[in-house]
Amino acid sequence: MQTMKQKLCTLLASLLLLCSIGPQLANGQYEHYLDSLQSNQLYEFADGTDGSIQYLPKGNSEQLLLQLDQPINFYGEKYEQIYINTNGILTFNVEFTEYLNQPFPLEYPSIAAFYSNVDTSNSGDDSSISLFHTRDSATLQRAERLVQYAYSEELDFAAEQLIVATWRNVGYFNSKTDRLNTFQVALIASEQRTFVQFIYPEGGLNWLQGEAGELGLPDIRAQAGFISEDGRYFNLNGSGSENARYLSESTNLGVPGVWLYRVAPLNPSENVQEPNNPETRTESPALAQSCGASGHQCHSNAQCFDKSEGYCCVCSAGYYGNGHTCLANDQPMRVAGSLSGQINGQKVDEEAKLQSYVVTSDARTYTTINPLTDELASQLRLALPLLTTVSWLFAKSINGAANGYQLTGGQYEHSSTLQFDSGELLQVIQRFEGLNYWDQLDVSILLNGTVPRISSQTKLHLPDYTDEYHFLHPGELYSVQSHKLELVEEQRVLGFQVHQRIIYKSCLRDDDSDPTDSTVLQKVSKVTLDYSDRDQALRTSALSKIGVDAESNACNDGSAQCAENAVCVPYEDTYRCDCQHGFAAQLDERVGEICVDIDECALGTHVCDEHAFCSNNEGGFSCVCLEGYEGNGFGCLRNNSVDNYEYSTPPTDSQGYGTQEPQQPQQPYEPQQPQQPYEPQQPQQPYEPQQPYEPQQPYPPQPQQPDYSQQGYPLPGEHVDYPPNEGNNQHLDECQRCSPDADCYLGRCRCREGFSGDGYSCQHICGHDEVWEHERCVPILLDDHEIESHCDFLGTCSCPEGYELSEDSKSCRYGGVYDVDKNEELVPCDVDSSCNENAKCSWYEHEMRHICTCNEGFSGDGYNCEPIEDSCAIRPDICDSHAVCNFNEQLGKSECVCQRGYTGDGYRCQLEPECQAAEHCGDNAYCDGGVCQCHDGYERDPSDRCVPAGRCGSVFCGSNAICKWDHQQDVQYCDCIEGYQGDALAGCTSTPTPCNVRNNCGIHATCEPTEDPANYTCQCNAGYHGDGYVCIEEQNCLNNPTLCDMNAKCMSTNSGLVCVCNQGFYGNGSVCFERQQHESDFLLVSQGVVIVRVPLNGRDAHPIRVASMAIGLDKDCVEGRVYWGDISAKKILSAKYDGSDERPFITTDIESPEGIAIDVISRRLYWTDSVKDTIEVASLDNATLRAVIVNKQLVNPRGIAIDPYREKLFWSDWDRSNPKIEFSDLDGTGRELLLGSDAVTLPNSLVVLDHSGELCFADAGTKKVECINAANRQIRTIAQNLSYPFGLTFTHEQFYWTDWTTKKLESVDGAGVRQKPIQTASFGSHKMYGMTAVVQNCPQYQSLCQINNGGCTDARLCLVNRKSPSGKSCKCTNASTGCSVSSPYPFATQRK
Repeated sequence: MQTMKQKLCTLLASLLLLCSIGPQLANGQYEHYLDSLQSNQLYEFADGTDGSIQYLPKGNSEQLLLQLDQPINFYGEKYEQIYINTNGILTFNVEFTEYLNQPFPLEYPSIAAFYSNVDTSNSGDDSSISLFHTRDSATLQRAERLVQYAYSEELDFAAEQLIVATWRNVGYFNSKTDRLNTFQVALIASEQRTFVQFIYPEGGLNWLQGEAGELGLPDIRAQAGFISEDGRYFNLNGSGSENARYLSESTNLGVPGVWLYRVAPLNPSENVQEPNNPETRTESPALAQSCGASGHQCHSNAQCFDKSEGYCCVCSAGYYGNGHTCLANDQPMRVAGSLSGQINGQKVDEEAKLQSYVVTSDARTYTTINPLTDELASQLRLALPLLTTVSWLFAKSINGAANGYQLTGGQYEHSSTLQFDSGELLQVIQRFEGLNYWDQLDVSILLNGTVPRISSQTKLHLPDYTDEYHFLHPGELYSVQSHKLELVEEQRVLGFQVHQRIIYKSCLRDDDSDPTDSTVLQKVSKVTLDYSDRDQALRTSALSKIGVDAESNACNDGSAQCAENAVCVPYEDTYRCDCQHGFAAQLDERVGEICVDIDECALGTHVCDEHAFCSNNEGGFSCVCLEGYEGNGFGCLRNNSVDNYEYSTPPTDSQGYGTQEPQQPQQPYEPQQPQQPYEPQQPQQPYEPQQPYEPQQPYPPQPQQPDYSQQGYPLPGEHVDYPPNEGNNQHLDECQRCSPDADCYLGRCRCREGFSGDGYSCQHICGHDEVWEHERCVPILLDDHEIESHCDFLGTCSCPEGYELSEDSKSCRYGGVYDVDKNEELVPCDVDSSCNENAKCSWYEHEMRHICTCNEGFSGDGYNCEPIEDSCAIRPDICDSHAVCNFNEQLGKSECVCQRGYTGDGYRCQLEPECQAAEHCGDNAYCDGGVCQCHDGYERDPSDRCVPAGRCGSVFCGSNAICKWDHQQDVQYCDCIEGYQGDALAGCTSTPTPCNVRNNCGIHATCEPTEDPANYTCQCNAGYHGDGYVCIEEQNCLNNPTLCDMNAKCMSTNSGLVCVCNQGFYGNGSVCFERQQHESDFLLVSQGVVIVRVPLNGRDAHPIRVASMAIGLDKDCVEGRVYWGDISAKKILSAKYDGSDERPFITTDIESPEGIAIDVISRRLYWTDSVKDTIEVASLDNATLRAVIVNKQLVNPRGIAIDPYREKLFWSDWDRSNPKIEFSDLDGTGRELLLGSDAVTLPNSLVVLDHSGELCFADAGTKKVECINAANRQIRTIAQNLSYPFGLTFTHEQFYWTDWTTKKLESVDGAGVRQKPIQTASFGSHKMYGMTAVVQNCPQYQSLCQINNGGCTDARLCLVNRKSPSGKSCKCTNASTGCSVSSPYPFATQRK
């Protein structure tokens, strides 16, 4: 007490002295004190002092634990464990190794000094991450004086321990060291009070985020702050943004780079508290209005310019924006928004979200708002500014005009008023808030007012329009525009006027002109306003340009970019590039479409004379007459007859007919050789000059030369008129009989190239969607693709079906009904999943985009697909085997009708209800919905009777048998009751009088001796079954083929005659379904936030779906789908192999599905839940049928695999103290330990080898991939000395695994030889987790549970178990009424 009094007196005396001297001295003291706390003075651990220090290993996901003797107080909670993580964060009582690319708050109590994707894998010796704890008096004194200075009420604070974490010269992912960061966090604590100090030395922050892959999602920029266990959190200034790099220049303590906060004690309603000493509230140098002091406020891709008052930021070349935010030119952008307010008295559903995708290269925007009701969607379609403001933001700049993002940087307020001619008034306020954590533009939208009422199905058309924006002054724009919206079906228009005002923060340099009173024109075209009721989505698209004028078009405003040897042609609101004459378009993988020279000589498309040499040149060709001929190359005559080129007199023919007045031929003549069979020209052969033609003597004709005059053929250059009904007219008459697809050669009809026939009847060689080109069938391209026309000898030209003849008759252009423009205006279906549920999203090379196309069996445009109905009168096979095809007069068509005793739609028929009342069900049972159910406490035995529930050991006793206890062996066993004999498991029968004493055997039975010759028994004859007293003919598929499906056959097996589905079908033989063929030979890999498809050759890997945090996955090769567990979204989802048609599978009562395994034979999905500590299963056909099969003695279940052939289930448990791999039957019974802690350390993924039944596993602890035979427990090593294997799969005699350290897909062949790893595109910085191989082979076995849930009733789940008398068990689910399911075990406690 006396000591305390002395301290108080001393303190009061000091305060009085300070007051007497005046505040100047006090200020001077503080300044002197602050000078001793420079930002680069990090806390250092002193050897030999009271404390300890630890260093993290090099890597990108390492951690260390600090166990505290004295708990530390944080947000009112006491903690004894602190984990330090590579990625710039401390967590309390929870280990946290992974870098999660998500904004704060995280799920763990933590302190983030600079949470970012740190990677020290390749860092030098000067790089380190350390954590030390000290009670050194000098260090504590330095810290407590800082606290006493910063908080006026903490003058008596005494620090008892100091915990310091330091990241010194650390690089970023992926192993980059060109820029390094240094920062530190110190926890200054007494028993109840805790303060946290951040230190960011000058020049210590040089990077903000890890490196993303080519197609990757960007990492969030570094985050700094606090997160409590109850969800409270606090971010430092600039956290998660570009301004995070200024933490080393800003402060809340008066010293740049130093920050201090009180984090305990705090009330439940309080958050961390900043210093309250007025001396700490000094202006940061970053706030000074000059480039020298505040240039860092500009974007990293911008330059700072001082002006007379302040400064301005201007984006560098290759970027655009307002200088504070700069985007790379032509980089696609996304806009995300929320809606609120009311329209026509109806509240806007706040769950509706706006998503825009902008193709900035051509200023095309696609916007989707969903989910929406039909009524709300119809009204929102009239809110034009809501749907077109984004177009102004990213309009194509013409003549240097600035678009919205260049002016505002994405931060502005857009208010608009729509005044309809019918009197309605709508106000729309849009607040654009800049880029969010993932560089998406955020907008909040408020709507209020009324609009005319129209149907959501009404087709709307908004003609192209031009907006004129007036600059009222810098930072404010105004626009008034009248519109006419066309209601197509109703043939009327809605007139309205739009008033727009845009307010933003402007910055003009001294040499910039004042835009006040100036105007700029924006043209908006190709606006679509569509609503899809199927997915409740309003979709719009638009194309926009800013800075246009009356004469602007794409070819003269500088926006067109055509390749060399191409010309720009204005086309609607855009342009197209046409190759110059003599050039043809060709697709180049590097630069797109280019124009290449056409070699007319090689292709045979030149018009040189037959006696001329063709020489190709750039853009054309030249013709030179051969030796012995003269002319211009297009027409060549023999030297001695050159005078006859214009006028020649042919010799008289055998009939004495002379020639008419000579004429010059209009086209080069190609003489025919009638004695030779017609051979089409081979355009691919190189041109070879003909041999010089020997001059032909006019009189007499030489025998070795064809005598044209004697044969009636004109000489080259001649024109001959024939007498009526003779000569050429004879040929003409014959040619009139030719097919339209044939040409006539001297009176003979021959089918053209691409057709087959006798010339009088010609058929297409190619399909309806193909044409004949270059000696082969090629697909018709649905664009402006041109092909050559076919012209007959009369000069009449024609085109294939679906093509139109060009004006010059030389080419054919596709003229089908395919609406290219409509498809161009739709959002690519890989961006907006808008395809019909009966369609798929496919890549179309000729359009360079994804388009929806209807599946086989459906017709439509991909967005609306209708089934192609087949009549059973034509295809009777579409009816069920228990149905007939009857004509329905009312419907006017034939339909499938189930036979008597069956019910269904005719395509699928099943037995009618087995009961109508309880008396139909026997004892201890009742009738429920046509199905007999056992009462509570009873279950069915093999005799189909309801008996008291219970099993005998691992089996069920048969009929007339009871469960007994063997005291000697301490086991349960089944035994026949007194007076009965036989197999107690299969069922016991009454013990009759031996048939050799009394011949009492039934018909179709004989009295046969047993194994004991002294005893006899009645046995049914072959082909009959029974107890020997009553024998019934066996009903099998041989004597009753109707037992098998029409797509199955009856086969003899060890189990007797059974129905087996034919190749290409699957089922139990009684019912078979066609097995669809799917793509194969690729890997599906989870990278946490994305599912990646990787071909086995390692090329063209690409993402197919985005996830929150997907870990385990597996494929369903029957349906062609991939299933994955998302531990962040707490769901199991699925999609097709191409990523389309995503569907939720399990969304409730699930926490952390780390492992996924699919039994494609029984159609079951199994998963491990590492939070609930369970192994669960659900039906792939009905996810509501799910059950927990293992929930005891599990700590951290992870990997899971199925052997469907041997009907076993395997799983790994990551229990740090007792890791193991176990297995059981598929219903969870028969559980056994396969490998314990002596053999495994950190077992991750599992895979079963189909051919051998071995279980293979990846162990990150032993750093091996090994396989074990479950029968004999023999282990073999596949690969060792690995880095950090996680996912594992096997295909084509090769093992593949994901590696956390190398970030590659590693592999080894069956002989153990390491193969070249596959390096996929890195999406963000996320590791690769689970993987599966998709191959063509898919198991084609049958299962008792495969069809109709194995006959299990009462919402029970059928699971295969050969040890059960029926070969299966009907597992209770939460929906079962005849049994109860115990609640899952409570969630596991925090991992140690």
